[in-house]
Amino acid sequence: MKKLLKKHFGHDTFRSVQEKVIKCFLSGNDAVVVMPTGGGKSLCFQLPALMRDGVTVVISPLISLMKDQVDALLANGIAATMLNSSIEKKELQKRMHDAEKGKYKLIYIAPERLASPYVSEWLGKIKVTALAVDEAHCISQWGHDFRPDYRNLKFFRKRFEGIPVIALSASATQIVRDDIVRELEMNKHQVFVSDFYRENLHLKVISKVNADNKIINLINKHKEESVIVYCFSRKETEQLTKILKAKGINAGSYHAGMAPEKRHDTQEAFVRDKINVVVATIAFGMGIDKPDVRLVIHKTFPKTVEGYYQEIGRAGRDGLSSECVMLYSAGDKIKLDFFLNQMEEDRRSGEEKKIREVMQFAEGRSCRWQWITKYFGQTNLFECGTCDVCLGMADQEDATEIVQKILSAVVRTGNIFGKGHVIKVLRGSKDQNVKSREHHNLSVWGIAKGYSAAELKEYFAHIIARDLLVRNVGEYETFSISQKGIKFLNKQEKIDLPKVQKESILEKRQTQKKESREDFDQEIFAKLRALRKEVADKKRVPAFVIFGDVALQEMAHYLPVTEDEFARISGVGAQKLKRYGKQFTEFIIKLKKEKEEQKIKSVRSGAKQERINSVQKLIGQKKTLEEITRKLSLSKNTIVGYIEEIIEDEKDLRIEYLLLSKKAQNEIKKAVKKNKTGKLRPIFEECEGRYSYEEIRLVVMNSRSLKQSDSF
Repeated sequence: MKKLLKKHFGHDTFRSVQEKVIKCFLSGNDAVVVMPTGGGKSLCFQLPALMRDGVTVVISPLISLMKDQVDALLANGIAATMLNSSIEKKELQKRMHDAEKGKYKLIYIAPERLASPYVSEWLGKIKVTALAVDEAHCISQWGHDFRPDYRNLKFFRKRFEGIPVIALSASATQIVRDDIVRELEMNKHQVFVSDFYRENLHLKVISKVNADNKIINLINKHKEESVIVYCFSRKETEQLTKILKAKGINAGSYHAGMAPEKRHDTQEAFVRDKINVVVATIAFGMGIDKPDVRLVIHKTFPKTVEGYYQEIGRAGRDGLSSECVMLYSAGDKIKLDFFLNQMEEDRRSGEEKKIREVMQFAEGRSCRWQWITKYFGQTNLFECGTCDVCLGMADQEDATEIVQKILSAVVRTGNIFGKGHVIKVLRGSKDQNVKSREHHNLSVWGIAKGYSAAELKEYFAHIIARDLLVRNVGEYETFSISQKGIKFLNKQEKIDLPKVQKESILEKRQTQKKESREDFDQEIFAKLRALRKEVADKKRVPAFVIFGDVALQEMAHYLPVTEDEFARISGVGAQKLKRYGKQFTEFIIKLKKEKEEQKIKSVRSGAKQERINSVQKLIGQKKTLEEITRKLSLSKNTIVGYIEEIIEDEKDLRIEYLLLSKKAQNEIKKAVKKNKTGKLRPIFEECEGRYSYEEIRLVVMNSRSLKQSDSF
């Protein structure tokens, strides 16, 4: 096992429960394996396939998933193939014929093909010795991605009774695991559940207010790194992609409504780093094996916790630190209700329960990872210390007074209302619903005017998490005070809570005093002043008649780019919005673009120089090209290019130790002399491919640096 692991997969040791799973599967027992995305599930059936006679048939739901795995196996020297609708009939028949001759160790098949009598007859002609079911949660109607075609596996089990079966999933809960065992008719089997915690993934849930700008800021934090943004609908996907492209972000769309070739092009461009951001529906990702996704954003909260877990699992598969951000608004449930209404009644309640679970996760104020691992049935509870909740816990404040006010408002309004109504009462709203119930006459009306609605929602979340309030039974989300809450009020207990994050200044600007600011962009302010003067001169009025300095300072701070944002600036009324809104926002968009372009150029230039300096330093330490490649995660071609730049800058760089033997150097020099075009390909061909392009370049540049080019 260890020899094959090293030979074909390049690893010296197994991870997590891999070795136990492989031994179980090789002994002829069935196995259910639940491992996080990137945890190494595929190895659990791929390695045993090499140790068995005959063929392991792998059931996989997506063509892209099959292709990635088959390509990887072939690259590792393992005979594998796939049979699906993307393959032309003639090639398909050839592969099936080759399988009958025993040419493959693994054959990947789509589940819908198992119901075909033709395929069933063909399978009888090959020596099938094991079955692997990838994404096995698809077999369960309780799973988040149920696929009826997976029920065809019953035909396979009857056809090949007695062969061992391994079922694998990244997100199967206990009820789904039980369903997998039942559907696959497993008797003598073992269940292996790896730890659901992924310490390199940092989870965060933020308000959805001003969502697009927040997404842009998050992506800009991860410039030139791979990012996936999940959206609710095809339309939302296209709209956000357009917005990101307008901001200079290299983004592409992916959803089921696109032509297959366009989806393929987006996926290929992402995998090959031609684009770094994919904006997608959940149709994207299951078949993606990209290890260096650094950010996963959910613009709308997902429909299930299992789906969320699988989707964030596409981040940081290489084990390096990555960020997972969910933009949350309870109002998004209205969108999801549309899909619920399309379902049969018996499924609808189950799906609604799953949505409620996601909302509980988003609104919860216990450690995010603690919540997720508990959901999947793991009892080794802990606090990760890195999610937004854990980090917030470190900065606490005395919240006794505001908690007392909220609990009192819940009681005074009758313990029968949702958060929204109670918050309106607390903030002194004159809403018709408040007045019609005479809640504006209550003693609690307006006692929390100093808090924004968002801040009060945050306090509500903490109070619910600490069981001071409980959700009432019923269709609508309403709350009543718990026994614990009553005790808190009666005994006047003290409570500390994490400091509630204030809303962004722009979002609550209307409640601020109109004061001069200091935290604005001075350069943009100067350019706005110049524009104001230009407009004022044309109008033949003083500059302050157009806008005062306070307004320009706020513009230079908030950088409003929409009418709605511009309308919140101090001194902007309806007329000024109508007269100057478009001109000023277009000017600000232009300034922001210029700033972003300058910033991108600066970052790229600095990062490259840093890499060049690192190469120079490592060569000074006489490190080999292979060592430099591993250390800096750069290709040999890039490293040699940097060496060339260093030498061209007339810096002293001794690279003789990197060169080939004298005999090889002389052969390359003769080839250079013979081919005076200066191009590398003729030299490479003259040497009959004995030396790589990098080896040739090093010899040439070393000769130039020593001013020996005449000796060619």
